[in-house]
Amino acid sequence: MITKYTLEFILHAKGSSPKIIKSALAEFGSDLVVGDCQKHGESCNYEISMATEDPTLVFDLCSQLGRIRSVKVHES
Repeated sequence: MITKYTLEFILHAKGSSPKIIKSALAEFGSDLVVGDCQKHGESCNYEISMATEDPTLVFDLCSQLGRIRSVKVHES
């Protein structure tokens, strides 16, 4: 049986958009929701939630796009 995780976190990124983030994360899970940009200086905070089998892959990819904050991981 494969364990699924629900992830909720904020991605603090510069020069990105919800479309770019969704495109990058789509293959790593389902139920992907990327919130609109909440301006923070020249960067944006994006609230992200998704279901995945491998949180490590998601966080590795997101760390290349910006800083990850306020992480919540729920095992399903």
